[in-house]
Amino acid sequence: MHKQNLISELTEKQLDELLSYTPSFSEKNLENIKRLSLEKVKERPPRRISMKKFITIVAAATFFIIASTAIFAGGGGLEQFLARFDSNFGELAIPPLYPAYAESQGIRIEAVGAQQIGNIVLVYLSMQDVSGENRLTRYMRPDIEIYVDGKIMNGARTSRRLEFNEFTNTGYFEARLAGEIGMPWAENIELVTTLIECFDPNFHAERGGQVWTAFEGEWAFTVNSSDLGITPITWVDVPAGDMHINYMSLTPFGVQVYAAHNFDFDCLHDFPRIDIRIEFENRLFNKRLNHGGGGSHYDWFSSVRWTKAPIDIDKVTAVIINGERILVP
Repeated sequence: MHKQNLISELTEKQLDELLSYTPSFSEKNLENIKRLSLEKVKERPPRRISMKKFITIVAAATFFIIASTAIFAGGGGLEQFLARFDSNFGELAIPPLYPAYAESQGIRIEAVGAQQIGNIVLVYLSMQDVSGENRLTRYMRPDIEIYVDGKIMNGARTSRRLEFNEFTNTGYFEARLAGEIGMPWAENIELVTTLIECFDPNFHAERGGQVWTAFEGEWAFTVNSSDLGITPITWVDVPAGDMHINYMSLTPFGVQVYAAHNFDFDCLHDFPRIDIRIEFENRLFNKRLNHGGGGSHYDWFSSVRWTKAPIDIDKVTAVIINGERILVP
């Protein structure tokens, strides 16, 4: 029988039974899903329909909501996750060997895939309010830290919201975390979140908005990585024009650099602007990278710059910083 025909046979009692087969949802979650489904149906222009037809519409809406979220419950689900969302780096990720999730303050964070290349960690995860109180908003995101042997190894990090599901109060994210220089590769990566942040896009928009703490707790889980055979390109102790590169690395995720400089700038009003690009083989074009974090001072700077999608580092011929070409060794 076709799915749509099967749904049309459901009664409201059977709809409640369908909801009961989703153990990752609390009783309040299930009531919210059902309530929101009814509200969505009521938003449509009024027309004369039978009660059976009304129940069918609600059942269909609820069925597809459940189907699109239950696949991530209890660990795993990376293949379905990547098929559903527009993930830029999903081809590099692998699923966890064991369910990777934690709950605190009635909020569940679950990782469905990850990868480490050099000192950069990629992770795909979901964040859901399982209390049923619907406290999460589309502007909230987990602040994730990398731990190695009990020590925080985080540098800059960025996260991209892939979707926010208002019915289940769940956000889905793609995050990239830059660890400290020399962070070892590990098959098992411990990730910890102690803060869930809220970003207000309407506050001081000209300065990029404001971030504040929405929830405090402890969400700790372990993800896995594999040897993809990709070795980061690194520069150590390299003079480059008005700079001296102490350390720089290039991965499919972007560039991380620490350097001393002698740039001209107005020290009374600003620190030097740092423009970083990558140049590909045959000098056909260069690509400016997105700012990911770091800082600058009158005689030094550090920066992490992200690519929008994985790059083939074997085809990169140089990194360009403020117009200075630094050739691949």
